[in-house]
Amino acid sequence: MDKTSCLALVHTYLSKQQRLTNDISNLRSEYQRLLRKYRRNLNQRNKLIAILIMLNENSFGINHRGIWILKKNGRWWLEVVPKMSDNEFKQNFRLERGTYSALMKQIEPYLRKTKTNCREPIPVEKKVCCALYCLGSSAELRTIGNLFGIGKSTSSEILHEFCSIMIELFIYNLVKFPDNHQEIKDTSSKFLRKFGYPMCIGAVDGTHISIKPPLGLETDYFNYKKYHSVIMLAVVNADLGFTYINVGAPGRCNDASVYSRSNLSDVIKNSIYEDHYMIVNNTKIQSHLIADSAFALDQTLLKPFPDRIDMPRQHRMFNYRLSRCRSTVERAFGMMKNRFRILHKKMEFNLDNTINIIKTAVIMHNICILHGDVEDILWHQPYPVHKKPSCPITTTNGIGVREAMIQYFEQNPL
Repeated sequence: MDKTSCLALVHTYLSKQQRLTNDISNLRSEYQRLLRKYRRNLNQRNKLIAILIMLNENSFGINHRGIWILKKNGRWWLEVVPKMSDNEFKQNFRLERGTYSALMKQIEPYLRKTKTNCREPIPVEKKVCCALYCLGSSAELRTIGNLFGIGKSTSSEILHEFCSIMIELFIYNLVKFPDNHQEIKDTSSKFLRKFGYPMCIGAVDGTHISIKPPLGLETDYFNYKKYHSVIMLAVVNADLGFTYINVGAPGRCNDASVYSRSNLSDVIKNSIYEDHYMIVNNTKIQSHLIADSAFALDQTLLKPFPDRIDMPRQHRMFNYRLSRCRSTVERAFGMMKNRFRILHKKMEFNLDNTINIIKTAVIMHNICILHGDVEDILWHQPYPVHKKPSCPITTTNGIGVREAMIQYFEQNPL
């Protein structure tokens, strides 16, 4: 075979190869075009089916809940709750019916959801009662969900939605530190009338709430009581209502450090509190807070003398009068934790949700106080009581004010 014939064969082969390649490319393009067309048609068909289903449901009154929703029983909510006596209602939802009704009127517009074709919205009454049951019980969310005929995740969503709305609506109105002349005067007058202690505008203390610590920060949240916690620093008035809270400090901190870093330590130094005072033996006693020995002593915060066997009588008397007044904050903590028992158990939520739950418990406590829905019963801590370390920091002004208070108590016995 000569050279020309060989080249002709090679050319023929390459030409066929090129045509095959082009044909394959064209087939692939056509396949992709047909596939896109099929998908468009399929999407259009699915949309039409969805429209027909919705039209069918609207026409014949079929249940709007999709078949993918797992139906729960919820007989307890449907059959037992409506028949509860007033006492049984309070035992389960931690509020008297009157307090509950007042709360419903205020919060209902913010919890009500629009009805859709996908599912029926959960009634507001059911949401509020579910959230109250979560706050007032140490039961698991799965158990609570079964009682109300909803899922665990829905119970959690309802709780956090309720807490967010409560904080948004009430935190600044119901948890308010006295910051004008009339409020300061009224607050100190109540402490004097109820406990015989003058110029007090609040008892301050901290309490630990057990939590699941944030990942990687376990050491920071491990407290001196040997469990993980966040600290709630609070001020309480003579009516056992909370007037200030600071929630979220890691459990390893002490109360004094949380107080010194809070805005409260700056607020109390405002000149308006210096304007409310009395003079005892040429010493000015201004409006001030009272606390236990874990805090630092100054003219804006008084604390007891260190406990000793050979303590002078006057010091014992001062400690008794101050502790008698300071018991308000311990009683308030006890009442709140006894009523809202979610605070007794370890919080398994993330830190932000945990803080919101604690704030909501404070708000609900104050709502109960305002409505006279109060049970001042003895509260037993779930953990062994540990004596707080004493803070040795004092100021000359604080020492002078404390000595003047002794003179006042000598002149004004109970």
